[in-house]
Amino acid sequence: MVGIVHPGTQMLLVRIIHAGYSVLTVYYSYKITEKLSTRRNAITVGLLMAFIAIMPNFSVRNLVEVVCMPPLLAGVYLLLKRVSIKVFSIGRFRLESPVSVNHPQTSWSAITIAGIIMGLAIGIRFQTGLFVACTGFVLLFQHSFRAFVVFGFMAFVGFFLTQIDDVLLWGGEPFQHLRGYMEYNKENAHQYPGSPWTYLSLITIFILPPVGLFLAVGFISSWRKIAIIVLPATAFIAFHLLFPNKQERFILPILPFIVIAGTIGWSEISQKWSTSRWHSISWKSFWILNTIGLLVFCFTYTKKSRVESMIYLYEAGNCSNFIVEYTHKNSGAWMPSFYSKCNATYYFFGKDDNSEAIMQGIPQAAKATANDIMPRSLPNYILFYDDTELKERVSRMQQYYPELTFRTTIEPGWFDVMLHALNPKNSLEKVHIYSTPRVVEPIHFEN
Repeated sequence: MVGIVHPGTQMLLVRIIHAGYSVLTVYYSYKITEKLSTRRNAITVGLLMAFIAIMPNFSVRNLVEVVCMPPLLAGVYLLLKRVSIKVFSIGRFRLESPVSVNHPQTSWSAITIAGIIMGLAIGIRFQTGLFVACTGFVLLFQHSFRAFVVFGFMAFVGFFLTQIDDVLLWGGEPFQHLRGYMEYNKENAHQYPGSPWTYLSLITIFILPPVGLFLAVGFISSWRKIAIIVLPATAFIAFHLLFPNKQERFILPILPFIVIAGTIGWSEISQKWSTSRWHSISWKSFWILNTIGLLVFCFTYTKKSRVESMIYLYEAGNCSNFIVEYTHKNSGAWMPSFYSKCNATYYFFGKDDNSEAIMQGIPQAAKATANDIMPRSLPNYILFYDDTELKERVSRMQQYYPELTFRTTIEPGWFDVMLHALNPKNSLEKVHIYSTPRVVEPIHFEN
């Protein structure tokens, strides 16, 4: 509406909006800690959530695992601030909340609003439903069955509100994305295997040692006093340990709760060591290493060549669709096609693929999906990944597109080069862009 059409500028504005939104994560992490513990611990938690090396970089992305943090935290804070949470026992274990004496009268409006807010978090990231459900069970045991029912129902209402786009934008029924997500994970869960150590080493991955180890010990030790945080977070971790698909980012939604509980728990454990030299050196070492990582992550972005190649297609102004031609080593990179503003489903072409079958399938796919939301238009650009056997690969493609013309090469960013040097399994994605003079069906040769 205001004339900002360049995708790079549009995404910069989106990043700025996410940056402002992510400040809520820092704010609510601070307020929850202040409610449960001391102001000094709250300041520590606030600094950690603001300056953990990965957080500024992750917080400005369209990353559901990070976007769901503020509503989860806001819901928990509202419950702690306005709801009477009582002491209860399970067997010989006594779970208690330090805030139970502050609110003799329960605020049912707080339970209602907290349920709706946390239900929105489920709509953003489905797996947070387990965290929210466990929060409800803590209310059941520490408060009342009525509180459990009201909270659960309102969480469902909040989640249902996030399904409006299924009906209005995608012309379907509510929960179709949820069903599709569950079906995809059921069929493909074992396609992305991972070790349980992926999550068990979470703290030392995202929060450098030794502070990461301090927080892990503190988190475990604080479960009795902060059940409303520790038990849901533990259930969330346990589910992801059992599920075959293990990726580090999946655990990010409960990172603030680990930092909160870990800081509170460790502050109690380390009281007799807090003035010792090794404890002071540990924290100083962490902040030095973390600051170095912070400066690196704040001023770079990965997969630069993917973004820049898409921006090149946008600025060319004539892209109808494109083919991604890749070697077997980097097996078909997913392209951020938003930056190209080419609203069509693009094509993959692998080194070991059947060339003739793919070429024959391109015009058929274009005709078959012409009326889809994302049609498969005929391509007029071809993106060759990597330098490996590049001449042979271009010659092979010229059998089908004889008028193929070289346009430019997009180099990877320095961070991608560094990652490749540290681990060659990280593909070095140099992109060579070629074009055809016009949109045509590829030439096919009879045997």
